[in-house]
Amino acid sequence: VIYLLFLLSLYICFTNVQVSRLKRILIHPTLDFHKPPRNCTKLNNDGSCVQESCGGGGIIRDSQGNMMIAYSLGLDQGTSNMVEACALLYGLKWCVSGGYDRVWGETNSLLLVKCINGEWRTPWRLDKLIQEAQQIVESHGFIICFRKANKSVDILAFKSYSVDAIHDFNSFSDLSREVRGLINTNRWELPSFRMQQVKPSNFIYEPP
Repeated sequence: VIYLLFLLSLYICFTNVQVSRLKRILIHPTLDFHKPPRNCTKLNNDGSCVQESCGGGGIIRDSQGNMMIAYSLGLDQGTSNMVEACALLYGLKWCVSGGYDRVWGETNSLLLVKCINGEWRTPWRLDKLIQEAQQIVESHGFIICFRKANKSVDILAFKSYSVDAIHDFNSFSDLSREVRGLINTNRWELPSFRMQQVKPSNFIYEPP
């Protein structure tokens, strides 16, 4: 079944290329999600800023990749690093309140990772958020590392623009069909495809 789904993903990509009249496109197969170690909880988060709208999103999953909770945070104006810090902090607090003591957090902000782990100096605008995150990480032994954003989290961050404050998705069925499909793809550890259009030419495929 997994192999058939992989072939279907390839077919969709090639179909999209034909529709675009064979403009030069680079396809990057990537594995958006790696399951955490056994009995660990995985937290992925992201932030998004478009014009004057800012928000964040995140997904917390068990060691099998099953969603435990997802969330979208509608935030006021701010920087991309600030909203990512808010999204990460919200997820960390949820894990603490749920009594989870083995948490593996991933964010695509290298600045946040370096500051929380004490490797870089924290910008003054993020000082309060970083300190609070550091206290949680240090006191509970959580791990925070850098990883490019997960597509399902990207969508939740983008959808935060339509959320007044905080929207928790406690049930998998509450999520949109698109997000559910991406979470299942992650759970089955299938690659996703990022397409990059460059100068018109021949079709180019880059293997992983």
